[in-house]
Amino acid sequence: MKKIILCVCAGFILFSLSAAEADGGQDETELSVEAENTEELKYVPYPEKLVPQSQRPRAISAEDSEKSEERREQNAKNSTTSTEDYVQNTHDTFKYGLEENISDLIDELTKNEDVRFVDDIYDLFHVTKSNSVRQKILTYFSKIEDPCLSDYACEVINDPYDTKKAIVSECMTYISAVKCKEAIPGLIDLVDREDEDYFTQALSTLGDVGGTNEALYLADFLDRDDLSLAQRQSLMRVLGKIKAVQTWKKLSEIAQDEDENSFVRMYAAEAIGAMELEESKAILIELFESDDANFRVYVIKGLSHFHDAETSEVILQALRDTQYKVRLEAVAAVKSLELSDAVPFLIYRCKDTKEEAVVKNKCYDAIAFLNTKEGNDYLISVLTDKKPSDTTKATVASALLEYNHAGTEEIIALAKDSLTSDLKKNLRYALGKEFAKYGRPEFADICAEYLKSSDVSTQGTGLDIWAKGKYESVRDAVVEISKQDGESAEGEESGNKKPKKNANAEKAKRILQMVDSL
Repeated sequence: MKKIILCVCAGFILFSLSAAEADGGQDETELSVEAENTEELKYVPYPEKLVPQSQRPRAISAEDSEKSEERREQNAKNSTTSTEDYVQNTHDTFKYGLEENISDLIDELTKNEDVRFVDDIYDLFHVTKSNSVRQKILTYFSKIEDPCLSDYACEVINDPYDTKKAIVSECMTYISAVKCKEAIPGLIDLVDREDEDYFTQALSTLGDVGGTNEALYLADFLDRDDLSLAQRQSLMRVLGKIKAVQTWKKLSEIAQDEDENSFVRMYAAEAIGAMELEESKAILIELFESDDANFRVYVIKGLSHFHDAETSEVILQALRDTQYKVRLEAVAAVKSLELSDAVPFLIYRCKDTKEEAVVKNKCYDAIAFLNTKEGNDYLISVLTDKKPSDTTKATVASALLEYNHAGTEEIIALAKDSLTSDLKKNLRYALGKEFAKYGRPEFADICAEYLKSSDVSTQGTGLDIWAKGKYESVRDAVVEISKQDGESAEGEESGNKKPKKNANAEKAKRILQMVDSL
């Protein structure tokens, strides 16, 4: 009955939400308009809270099922359970299992983003009496971004006071994940109430799903002096996220106020950058001269929204900042803005023996992403030079394979070399793990080499590579491994002992079964 009554005003609310979406889209394309021009707009209150119609989970395709099984295989390398048995056991656990078993299973499915059992999980949600299970199911559907629980989440947000706080919090996370705009009126009500249990997360969630109308609503909070420091910090971040250009003037003043709380200033600086108004750029460039390294980090976050030579120059200089956190943020900005001119700076950072490892690793990634001749040549030289550590080579190989612009031949050659020496086992495993991510045709030969290895882990990695690439030329080798079940471990006398199962034989059987069932 509650839903029926609420649906009377649904049309009006949905119209308001649609208008907010439209205005939000306009903000992204017309943010060069003076902020003052938006001050004539007024917030339009929502007359009622809303609950969307209930719906079942999205239909699952054969490709979705295949990817789910692949992720399970990768995350459970020592499992001897066949695909068929795993599916049946999972169905049975949801029907008859104890709460502890179900909770562990949902955690596993969430980690693997396994979508094969969405109907079981959805049906369980509506009959379980366990808040713990209910919370885990919300987490699961948040991870796969399925809006099937939007009606429940909205009902909780609209009236949270008889529900466990952990469930309310999880509902807000879910609403953010699935971008459920019907929750906006309920979120605004929670922010209005200023309940310290829900204010901050409701505000943040509003930033994830709201539009221009919500920006107008939040703008009024800037003039209030009764907000706590934590609430003000959250407000700054949300106003930037929601691109509330009507608050630009006030936020820019806060960002420049040296007497203001440093964290509030940081978030204000980031926020005015996110609004992408031209006026923000000049302010941020000047603010980058601050002595506060943490503040400079957020200035770079703000500047990363601008694509012009003046901004690029500041970001290039930030790559030389004395504080590694600033350099790290500058690398992220280089990648976001696709600044090819930064490649020599990035290479220098990688070569600097005193540079932080976390900065170097981000530089390798950015160089591979930018795909310049100079950058690619440098990364390949790291692979072919004997001096860099195997850890560094694995990191560089991972970056090159991810973007797939260059270096594949050299990486395969490096893997072949690692197969000849047990001193390079860690590199061998790391490269094999990368090959198993992509299933590219050029990995067929190296897959065969991994499968030939007498090292159990190396051979198992080869099976992972084959499971992804399904190389016909290598299939016979996988079939042969699957027939080795029951053999005793290498170097162990059988005697009267029960033969030790060959884990790779079991794994090969499962993989062949999975591939043949597609």
